[in-house]
Amino acid sequence: MPMLQLLCLSGNILNLLIYRLPYFQGSTSVHFLKVKAYANLVFVESRIFEVIHAWNVHADPSFETFYWYTKPYVIAIASISGTVSTWMTLVITIETVLCVLLPFHFRQICTKQISLIILLSFVLFGIVLHIPFIFSQTVISSLILKELESRQHDRCYWVTSQYFMQTYREPFYEYIQKTYYWLQITLSILIPNIAMLICSILIVMQFSLKNHGQSFSQRRKCVIRMTVATTLSHLLLEGPALLTFAAVARKGANSADHGNSICILAHGNNLLSVINAATPFFVFLAFNEQFRRMSLAFIQVHLVPRRFMKKTSVPPHKLQGVSSSIKLVNNTSSLARNYTNL
Repeated sequence: MPMLQLLCLSGNILNLLIYRLPYFQGSTSVHFLKVKAYANLVFVESRIFEVIHAWNVHADPSFETFYWYTKPYVIAIASISGTVSTWMTLVITIETVLCVLLPFHFRQICTKQISLIILLSFVLFGIVLHIPFIFSQTVISSLILKELESRQHDRCYWVTSQYFMQTYREPFYEYIQKTYYWLQITLSILIPNIAMLICSILIVMQFSLKNHGQSFSQRRKCVIRMTVATTLSHLLLEGPALLTFAAVARKGANSADHGNSICILAHGNNLLSVINAATPFFVFLAFNEQFRRMSLAFIQVHLVPRRFMKKTSVPPHKLQGVSSSIKLVNNTSSLARNYTNL
């Protein structure tokens, strides 16, 4: 998990920096990609308390109390960010379909004002969707005795607190919990995944198979490839979570009927979700040549120390879309800005 958190932090920060380049100005899809990057950061980095808790061999009483009593809120925040990230992926995919199918009306449909309204609506809806989780959970603590060391005649014990989180036992809260998980399945997994799958097929058919990609600018083709890579990655890594949520929604989170297979599946799905949030930058690098060139040029110009820049220069074809006030050695002019319009 710490390695994935580092990958998530570095990858999503680099994404946010690259999205600010003049090359992407005017693209409404990039605004949603920015929000998705922020949501991914919150989703993964909110698990820092779990990492600290797992690494502590001897639990600190004050940290244990803080960790367990904030756990419902941390889970809710992570769930909100995960849902927002999913919906941003869906919006980007739908926007790309509109761009491919209605290229001449796309600018009138996907304006900045409409994008802002959609963004705020989804964030508020995500908060409303996950608020019930906080009020349906309770943290219970109990005192237990642990043997410190054992000798032939003398035994030494110490008293410690044991915590666990569970849903309130009243039928009302169990009903709220099942409703919450069914809404999760419908609004965060099933509908978005089906819609993204259909949209991806339409994009591939129109953009690749019918050779409509020739009518788009380099920037638009770059954004479309980023969208398709994001969508396919989401479908592959987030799709299996449907099985876990369905089991919990049917039997309840505290049900004793859940076997080891469901437990293993839940942990596996959590890992896949973290990987999906941590690796968008690396997915773009692998499947988008234009993004790869821009990232390399950006890193060389902005992140590599200038003493290393004196030994090497960035090839001109990799500077497309990169703007900087830094002057390379033996080049008296600053890097040219490249604006490519649809």
